[in-house]
Amino acid sequence: MSEKRSVYHKFCRYAIEFVLCGITGWVYETVLTSIVMGEFVHRGYLHIPILPIYGVFGLILMIIFRKKQTVPFIFFVSVIATTVLELIGAYAIEAVLHRRLWSYEDWPLNFFEGRVSVLSSIIFGILSLFLMKVIHPFSDFLDKKLPSWAMYTAGTLCWVSIAADFAVTALNIV
Repeated sequence: MSEKRSVYHKFCRYAIEFVLCGITGWVYETVLTSIVMGEFVHRGYLHIPILPIYGVFGLILMIIFRKKQTVPFIFFVSVIATTVLELIGAYAIEAVLHRRLWSYEDWPLNFFEGRVSVLSSIIFGILSLFLMKVIHPFSDFLDKKLPSWAMYTAGTLCWVSIAADFAVTALNIV
């Protein structure tokens, strides 16, 4: 019989998964951009090595794939979903920050003035498989093995760190 988890416990688990997805996105983009540029390039808008858009997309994808988790389904649905989400995210970020944080203009098969690309969508399909077959199960493993206080501590550190970094970043914009 599984133990009923508090709302805060679930929130902490989602915060941990958000951070794991955001770090994965940061690693992917930093490595890719550094290889292309021939030197280390710190990707992201925040000070900590995390890309929040990957965390948001990760949580949305976990909701989409809650029931059905076959590899082909995850891949093809995530290619479509991440393309739509990336396009919406690009326009929203541009509206709020008044700048573009990414562009695929130099990539093949790019659309909407380089805001999305077929190649990047395929990569996001692969990253979504990593999310659902590695990150989410790892988080589930931690949730089952660690005591609640450890999940609360880790989750709280995750969301407080991100909130603090957002605040510092917002203050630097003004």
